[in-house]
Amino acid sequence: MGSAPWPVWVGLVLALVTVGYPMFMIFLQSVAPTSGAGPKGLFAPFLELPKTQGIGEMWATSLGCAAATTVLSWLLGLPAGWLLARAKLPGKTFIRVSLLLPVMSPPYLLALAYVLVFQSKGLFDSFIFPLPENVRHLFFSAWGVIFVMSLTSFGTVALLVEAALQGVSTRLEDAARLLKAPSWDVFCKITVPLLVPALINAGVLVFVDTMSNFGVAAVLGRRADLLLLPMVIYETLTTWPVDVPLTAALSAILAITAMILVTVARFVIGARSLANGRQAVNNLLELSGLHKVLALLFFGVLFLFSSVIPNLTVGLMSVVERWQGGHPTFTFKHYQSLFNFGSGGSEALATSCLLSLVSATICVFIGGLVAYALARYRGWGASLLDHICLLPRIIPNLVIAVALILSWNAPWLPVRIYGTVGILILAYVAIYQAVALRFGDAAMQQLTPRFEQAAACLRAPRHAIIGRIVLPMMSPSLFVAWITIFIMVLRDWVASIMLLPPGIQTVGSFIYTQFEQGDFSKAMAMAVCTVVLSSGLLVAANMRFYRKTIIAT
Repeated sequence: MGSAPWPVWVGLVLALVTVGYPMFMIFLQSVAPTSGAGPKGLFAPFLELPKTQGIGEMWATSLGCAAATTVLSWLLGLPAGWLLARAKLPGKTFIRVSLLLPVMSPPYLLALAYVLVFQSKGLFDSFIFPLPENVRHLFFSAWGVIFVMSLTSFGTVALLVEAALQGVSTRLEDAARLLKAPSWDVFCKITVPLLVPALINAGVLVFVDTMSNFGVAAVLGRRADLLLLPMVIYETLTTWPVDVPLTAALSAILAITAMILVTVARFVIGARSLANGRQAVNNLLELSGLHKVLALLFFGVLFLFSSVIPNLTVGLMSVVERWQGGHPTFTFKHYQSLFNFGSGGSEALATSCLLSLVSATICVFIGGLVAYALARYRGWGASLLDHICLLPRIIPNLVIAVALILSWNAPWLPVRIYGTVGILILAYVAIYQAVALRFGDAAMQQLTPRFEQAAACLRAPRHAIIGRIVLPMMSPSLFVAWITIFIMVLRDWVASIMLLPPGIQTVGSFIYTQFEQGDFSKAMAMAVCTVVLSSGLLVAANMRFYRKTIIAT
């Protein structure tokens, strides 16, 4: 097939518009600012950063929270993944789903739930006993941010560890046990070194996500009086006088940090990769009665704190009418108000569903086309396309949202996109098209090009080859990608708040607004509706195939 055909060019144009141009603008504004209230001159925003009040505290707090969250996620995820891959345990399917639930749940929802649990006269005080003030103070601090972020991240570590162990032969571990080596030595000296690549990969994901997580910073960081990077970026962009150069510089540093971490991780993983064979793990370890009980108790505690308590809190608060003397009265009027025709809640839900439908469809089209182009063609065009499409995978969503503001809020643009629904669709496509590309890549790796070559020999046009041969074979993976992106857009928090046009409400912005105004019950009712809708879509997508595809990508 020829070099740089139309799939490559179309994918390249779409990638440049949605990702390449915004990222270029954010680095341009940070290096050579042309607008805003910040300093002017080449590299002036970076030079002024050390002189900005609070910046040092912000970096120390953000880095400390990210590092501690990464370590805690490793400590929880490593044994969880090892038990799933190496030990005989009943109910492994349920355990895997329990690990996947907090991964798919938006972190801001867990933060909202635990704020309602730990706040003064909250659920803990009302239903159990008055919480000691030192415990409450501990939660509303950096430790609370670390706790919530770890609950949403340890599942990723566990699933990556399990996938890595399933691809590693057990012969070294079996040989060590035959030589009567202690189990702890086998784990520390053989198993853990083999898991270093997976742990580094997972650690980079957790670290970058914690550094850039706007939802937890907005909900919990603000109440804990913590100066965190996402909130500093948000406030410099939304508080008068708007400091565009400072926002661009902070966002650029966050993006550069993420890219450096990914590059270093790839280098270390490449240097430590070990060809250890690949075989099915059949001889699982038989745990003793006590050890089996402790393992199940470990998973039970994780499930309790990561899923049961947050979901019970959200469900309970959605039917609370008011608190009297620390005792709640219940009602379903919050759900009724959400579904009243013309209400703010029903409009927000309808808007988010429509935006999810449109955005998921566009993302799947772009992701499928790009995956096909990268798998079947070579040349400088395909190489450039590959590098641009890598950016949304490693650059935090918060940075992409800021980049879209800086790039599409320019007075010289012939078409006005910023301030309309179009900017939300553009943001969702820019942020989530990488998800569709991962699923598309996984599908293309399993497709042989023989059928396409045969059709090309019969002079079938390329669009017919794609439409009648490639697309039907990719459709199962693209369907799961569509479901996944629909759910992600429906629950989106960053783009929905930072880019929200006037007069428009989405599910994320509605929950945030109601929570900030003190109407917790209406916010939680909307969250319950979103969780129910998302869960139904996950069931439709077939959970078993969904989990395998997530791990493969």
